[in-house]
Amino acid sequence: MAATPPSTSEGPVTASGPQPPEQHPSRRRALGIGVGAVAAAGLATWVGFRVLDDDASPTQPPATSPTQQPTETPVVRQEWISGASGDGVADGSYAAARGRDVEVSATWFDNNEAMVELYTLQPGAEFADWGKPLDVAIGGIDTDEGESWADAAQGAYEDRWRESLTGLRDLWGSRAATLYIRFAHEMNGDWYNWSVTSDDADDFKTAWGRFRALQQEVFPASQLVLCFNRESVGTGTDWRELYPGDGLVDVMGVDYYNQNPAIDTDEAWDRAMTETDRWGGPKGLQGHLDFARSVGLPMVVSEWSGNADQGDHPAFIRRMNEFFAANGGTGAGQLLYEVQFNVGSHGDGQFLLIGDGTRMPESQAEYLSLQW
Repeated sequence: MAATPPSTSEGPVTASGPQPPEQHPSRRRALGIGVGAVAAAGLATWVGFRVLDDDASPTQPPATSPTQQPTETPVVRQEWISGASGDGVADGSYAAARGRDVEVSATWFDNNEAMVELYTLQPGAEFADWGKPLDVAIGGIDTDEGESWADAAQGAYEDRWRESLTGLRDLWGSRAATLYIRFAHEMNGDWYNWSVTSDDADDFKTAWGRFRALQQEVFPASQLVLCFNRESVGTGTDWRELYPGDGLVDVMGVDYYNQNPAIDTDEAWDRAMTETDRWGGPKGLQGHLDFARSVGLPMVVSEWSGNADQGDHPAFIRRMNEFFAANGGTGAGQLLYEVQFNVGSHGDGQFLLIGDGTRMPESQAEYLSLQW
């Protein structure tokens, strides 16, 4: 079994050990994120269109003679919402370090209790007064408590789901920013108690439809994100087969960490973009983006970071930035937002990228040198 990612926004935090090298689960927990599939106006509110430089217009390439070929085509950076979760977000030090506001963040409620208590949204808590988009990741079922997707498909947990959605709606209140709900996130991995195996696929899709109906009834102003792990791990599923159907999802999502194996060169990045997992599902960011385009939805990267346990690789940071800049936007097959997972309390701090104590100093320097 892959390592179990801890939950950092509910009550107790459960630590996890290192993952087996042949598996590729992600890591998460701490803060809030948000941004909507149909919220083009919201995107424009939080991010201005930037071309190459924040305060400079693109320069025209020099004229060339008929025999002279330009060496490269200037890249027009697209708009996207850029954020982070974890260390330095609440106190503003993360934004100060990179010279740009944290425009979106994320928080997690990863058990049955947390999804109704909604700890970090309560008065006086971390996101009580957060006025920007927020991504709220919640579980779905808890197999440790005897729950199953088969029972979920029959409506067994709708009372709890309704209570969670009602609490989210009431605590979010009249805030103008959009709240994004990542229901049963990373269900294609085997570390959460809502993991979806090949035998569960049909029941999961039926249960998703039930949750969608409740979300539309109780909190229609929110957006529903279907977020996968980078690849399926231990579940026997091509994650594309878990797509519940048109109209049931607002935004596609993926969590993407530099591990198993770590990307350390441009060549490794290029190879990774088109890789597939053992069940045939796309594993690279480009494959996930292509799927989002095929179903007519934008995509988000709700969690991403390096992994210091597998090295300090600034090339990964640079290529993530380039991917965001090349694909940003609100339309189908475009990158709507990204959240860097900067949670130092997770494990031994292997995902801490920005701040004192990072074990990835070269990656930190690369991140801070780039335009976000």
